[in-house]
Amino acid sequence: MSTKQGHRRTNSEAGAHGSSVEGGPARGPSVFVTAREGDGLLSRRTELVLRELDSLPTLPAVATRLIQLGSQDDVEVREIVRLIEVDPTLTAKLLSLCRRAATRTRHPITTVEMAVVMLGLEAVRSLVLSVQVFEWGQNTKRRTRPGSGRGGAKRAGAGGTGGTGGPNGSDSFDRVGFWQHSIAVACCADLIAREHADLDLHPEEAFVCGLVHDLGKLALDLVLPKAYGRVIELSEARAGNIADFERPIVGLDHHAAGDRLAERWGLPGVLREVMAHHSLAYDEMPESPHRGTIAVVGLADAICRRLGLGWSGNHAPVSAERERELAERAGLSWSRVEGVIPRVYESASARCRDLGLGEEPSQRLLVESILRANARLGRLNQELAEANAALEDAQHQLAETRAMARLGEMSAGAAHEMNNPLAVISGRAQTLLKRCETDGDRGALQAIVDASGRLSGLIQRLNRVASPPKPAYGAVDLKTVLERVVVRAKSRASVGAGGPTTLLGVKVTLAEGLASARLDGELFADAMLEIVVNALESSPKSGVEVRAFCRTEDDALVIEVSDDGRGMSEHAAAHATDPFFSEKPAGRQTGLGLALAHRLLGVHGATLEIRSRVGRGTTVRVCLANWRWSAHARAA
Repeated sequence: MSTKQGHRRTNSEAGAHGSSVEGGPARGPSVFVTAREGDGLLSRRTELVLRELDSLPTLPAVATRLIQLGSQDDVEVREIVRLIEVDPTLTAKLLSLCRRAATRTRHPITTVEMAVVMLGLEAVRSLVLSVQVFEWGQNTKRRTRPGSGRGGAKRAGAGGTGGTGGPNGSDSFDRVGFWQHSIAVACCADLIAREHADLDLHPEEAFVCGLVHDLGKLALDLVLPKAYGRVIELSEARAGNIADFERPIVGLDHHAAGDRLAERWGLPGVLREVMAHHSLAYDEMPESPHRGTIAVVGLADAICRRLGLGWSGNHAPVSAERERELAERAGLSWSRVEGVIPRVYESASARCRDLGLGEEPSQRLLVESILRANARLGRLNQELAEANAALEDAQHQLAETRAMARLGEMSAGAAHEMNNPLAVISGRAQTLLKRCETDGDRGALQAIVDASGRLSGLIQRLNRVASPPKPAYGAVDLKTVLERVVVRAKSRASVGAGGPTTLLGVKVTLAEGLASARLDGELFADAMLEIVVNALESSPKSGVEVRAFCRTEDDALVIEVSDDGRGMSEHAAAHATDPFFSEKPAGRQTGLGLALAHRLLGVHGATLEIRSRVGRGTTVRVCLANWRWSAHARAA
């Protein structure tokens, strides 16, 4: 069941209530919303849609005359009988429906006059109206406009049926499924009303109300097929209330469209109110003599959507708990409502046959509802898997953030406690080195100086990993930055490798059109330096390649550093950015290189991805979405 967000509408939709389109008075507690205040474009679109709805064909003459006669107190039964008997097809369908409805009579109904006498004028009138509305919906063609795409002439279908494609086919609006759902809701409403005879509900009236409750959807699809196709696609893709997509795309929702259609046709007030308000919570429904019928139809709609009976285009979640709440608020017995549900399949199948929707055995209808429920369950399972993956990522990021915070506290404390002793050790060793006369002693003292320097550098790098500085952005020439990174990387890697002759080259390739990048040049260069050094130290066979380009699908800046060296194991690739992690043997580096690169790139909003295979090499990809300096300069 839809709740408060189901369909609120503003006065710009007042034309659907018999007032002017612009600024008409609202009616009742449910004020229809179609356009935001001050949104002139949307308001004009709403007015155009209302005009299109007004241009739809009216109901057949028999239905129109029956509605007129129904409002007259002195109408003669014989006049209504003659009106119906003029149309043999209508008579046949009416008698078929009457046989189903006549559960309280002992004798079969074989004539229209007998139907009126035994069932009552209102019951026959409701049944005839249901036949005429159904035939109107089946025979009215979609609007065809040149270049209208999905909503063009091709979509209208042969024989004026307007197409019968499904939601997953070429036609978003499933015409057959729509009527199956409408008939199922009508049958369910009829059965609920019969089970609550003490509440003065009229089953035949409830049936017709259920049949027309969603007629606004069909009307919108008839006049704006292309736009409404987009509404249906979004509702399905996002599993939401279709009315929430109708209002911004079309200009009004199907409740307002149905209300407008009912007004133009002169339908009885109960039908009009059901079409306008059936998705509201009970407390939001207008104070009206027909409130009980509106609630019954709303409950039937929720039940049929949960059971997957037919196609409604509405993918908002429904639950038995919400249905029970609505039933109890409306004064219905939930146990009686539950007893009705198993009989809906057979009843809907029989009515489909009576109304000419084809042979639709109840078993097949049941199987289709199960298939729809399975499809919905599949979507929910996929969403659950995606939510679990997102939760796992969030938990991992939270754990990493906490670990970095603890590491920052530890490194800050360590730096404070260790820097002074290191300074003393380094200073005294350098002083002794100057006084020392033997080569052996000088070598030992130099080793002390070098070791204290490396330890001091390690503490500084650890501090940058734990608490990276805030970037000072500027317009940076990407080519210049990368070329300097390569020079620094070769120099640093050659020291560890024993000399520059042991290193292969680094090729830098930039795609054309890369503008100045919005970066902190120093921090970004330090990050890229760690990645390139890591590639050079992997013993590549043919060198290292640095490639920069702009990704077309999302305009992200991508920098890839590739080598064909020793590669990493799956475990190493997964933990390569963890501080102090390394699979290198004893005497290795500190294991802070990629960890530092990851943190410095993170403060730029960039991501770092590693793809590696043992013996095949490694590719590190850096992706930065918000990188164009020109866009930020214009914004400023």
